[in-house]
Amino acid sequence: MNARQVLVSAIRTLSLCALLALVAPSSAAEKEHWRSVKGAVLQTLFQDREFGDGIHFAYYLKADGTFTGTEMTKQVSGSWRVKKSEFCWKWQRPPGPEECYQVQQDGVQVRLLVNGSEAWYGRLKKMP
Repeated sequence: MNARQVLVSAIRTLSLCALLALVAPSSAAEKEHWRSVKGAVLQTLFQDREFGDGIHFAYYLKADGTFTGTEMTKQVSGSWRVKKSEFCWKWQRPPGPEECYQVQQDGVQVRLLVNGSEAWYGRLKKMP
């Protein structure tokens, strides 16, 4: 390798390192802050909000305790409520039993848990 090739190789390596430093998540900046949500706060958290992942599902949770939406392009509907500090929903379309979850929130991100294990993950948005 001549001096020019060594210099070009060094510049490429430094450029790649700089790029990786920009796109690599910072452990301090990307730290998650999940907190449990219960009671009256849980009721207002979902009321008049869209809960979705941006691709696979979007549910519109109305203040009257009903929800509608789509799941993999299929129409869904049902009812929701807060019961013993858990978020519960009962599917009418397609029919299904009532399912209840513990709820954790980190900003607009929400996860629904069963026995401490994540069952659903999505974001909340104010309904238009």
